[in-house]
Amino acid sequence: MKSTTASLLRQNVCKQSFNSLYRAIAFSVGSALVSPLVIAAGVTGDIEELLVTETGWQNDLQSKTEAASVGTVFAEQIAFRPTLRPAELLETIPGMVVTQHSGDGKANQYFLRGFNLDHGSDFANHVEDMPVNKVSHGHGQGYTDLNFLIPELVDRMIYKKGPYYASEGDFSSAGSARIEYADQLDQQQAKITLGENNYQRLLFTGGVALAEGNLIYALESLRNDGPWKTEENFDKKNAVLKYSQGDRANGWSAAVMGYDTDWHSTDQIPQRLVDSGELDRYGSLDPTTGGDTHRYSLSTSVWQELDEKSRFNASAYLLDYQLRLTSNATYFSADAADDPSNLGDQFTQFDDRMSYGGSFNYEWDVDAVHHLSTGANLRYDDIKDVGVGSSYHADIYQLISRSSVEEFSQSLYASVNSQWNDWLATIVGVRYDHYQVDVYSRLSGGVEGDASDDLVSPKFSLRFGPFAETEFFVNYGEGFHSNDARGVVNDAAGVPMLSPSKGYELGLRSAIVEHLQFSVVVFRLDLDSELVFVGDDATTEPRGATKRTGIEIGAYYQPVDWLVLDIDYATSETRFKDPQYDGADLLGDYVPDSIEDVFSLGLSVDLDSGAYGGLRLRYFGPRKLTESGDIESDSTTMVNANVGYRWHNGLTLGLEVLNLFDNEDDDITYLYESRTLSERQASIDPIESFHSHPVEPLTVRVTASYTF
Repeated sequence: MKSTTASLLRQNVCKQSFNSLYRAIAFSVGSALVSPLVIAAGVTGDIEELLVTETGWQNDLQSKTEAASVGTVFAEQIAFRPTLRPAELLETIPGMVVTQHSGDGKANQYFLRGFNLDHGSDFANHVEDMPVNKVSHGHGQGYTDLNFLIPELVDRMIYKKGPYYASEGDFSSAGSARIEYADQLDQQQAKITLGENNYQRLLFTGGVALAEGNLIYALESLRNDGPWKTEENFDKKNAVLKYSQGDRANGWSAAVMGYDTDWHSTDQIPQRLVDSGELDRYGSLDPTTGGDTHRYSLSTSVWQELDEKSRFNASAYLLDYQLRLTSNATYFSADAADDPSNLGDQFTQFDDRMSYGGSFNYEWDVDAVHHLSTGANLRYDDIKDVGVGSSYHADIYQLISRSSVEEFSQSLYASVNSQWNDWLATIVGVRYDHYQVDVYSRLSGGVEGDASDDLVSPKFSLRFGPFAETEFFVNYGEGFHSNDARGVVNDAAGVPMLSPSKGYELGLRSAIVEHLQFSVVVFRLDLDSELVFVGDDATTEPRGATKRTGIEIGAYYQPVDWLVLDIDYATSETRFKDPQYDGADLLGDYVPDSIEDVFSLGLSVDLDSGAYGGLRLRYFGPRKLTESGDIESDSTTMVNANVGYRWHNGLTLGLEVLNLFDNEDDDITYLYESRTLSERQASIDPIESFHSHPVEPLTVRVTASYTF
């Protein structure tokens, strides 16, 4: 034991010494890179497209946009953002927060419009026209793992908030995002990023002209141990190959993607042990948690103009997906009599599936006033093996649930955009969704069965303007999220297959002030059933009906060509429509973990001299952790920065500083009961307390890339 302890101490001292030396070198490089920014501050550059544009509204207010909360994020913006994780691309959506409570290979947790979306329950994501949210997933309904994203390939992301859009279906009550990779890369690039805690990222991207089209590729390798006392050993391999001909008016593309990763995780830990000094802030009570996952896909899309007034696009995909995830949220909460071998509460969830689907959209300019858009979606998930089992050191010794699930959905939608005159437009739409599930238990006596359901969702938008470079919007829409098929066929659970939502919104966006664009939105969103995170088993469960109201304000200011400032603030109030009870005990009407206040501030600089930089602040306000609302989490403030210089010979050097002020805040905080082994041995009952996952400390990364 002494030799092992001494070895660990030596490793820790060496690691700290290396990190200190690394930071000193990195900050020296950063100082050299900052100098051109200061010297060349008067040199004009070109960031004409560097705004979070509301689908180009600063140039053309009289567009066909349905709401003030619709926007497009372009590649130029992503390049200037210092980020910790790929999914933080979504934080370009005003009001969105992306966090993590576990290892880097697990799906992030998302917050928007009063939601703790957990891993994606009410926000729909698509990449290259493929849905990312997983139905009837092993870890939770709507599970959205975006770790396969390669930000350098992203051409644009279109986001829409609220259920007002006929083309958006399952999981889109809070909103949706569609991410598109580039069709063409004119240059090749080799990039290496090195950071503390054995962070190593290698990326090769490029494109070539081939057979009247363009072929692009990307190869990514990433390793990281993180600041955790149990090294994460995160190991990611990622590849993309995409071929395209023509353009998005007349053309087609096909893409092959492959993603594989495994990791050890440090999950949220009891704050009571950190406060008492029994556990390090970056420590773990179970060093054997973690997981592995893969995602292999093939997709294709086609676009065609039929004549001057009509056009269509279609897409199809197939996806091979697997996840094995080991967690331990409560440690030794089970009674000693039920766990005589002290195996603990660890459990392992698994999911192995093939998914197939496609979509079709047809657009027709009926006349000078009316524009028709209609389409269809199909999706089939063949989930061969999904379930959970009690595990020890990540090996399952007793299955709790194991099923096979077939889930099929189809939808039809149509909308008519009518521009009645120069200042008035309406968009009227309707969507029909049909779901069918078959569940087969792979354990004797398990729940199985079949079910089907359908839903019609009307949509309506009204657009006034522009008046003095200002547009006004009124929106109403109904949407839904589906629920896990295993709960749907379980009569005792009483879970509906489709849970409807209703959304209302008033908004404006304006460019009346020179160099400034801003938007203001007031919204309400009602859900028939809320998906709430359950800390005891790290899953979600459907709860009662809820309502949300909120305000979102965003402003984008470009005083000169080379500088952009952006600021966003969102606040919301979330309540159950009926008070919640635990038996006869009144709990209250707050929805636990719901986000209330979010504030972000950003600065981007790009100079003709080759110097660039960015600074971002994100404030994630306190969340009520109980239905009574009398206990809440602390707030979280993060500041990230980057600076770099591009030489004309293709060489670029960059420096990222994440958590610039080394704040000791938490990425996420929960309130639930847990118990350690020593507490159980002392006959102490499970203790309700905060369980937190800390933000990573000040982290420095240096990037060198060569473009040719």
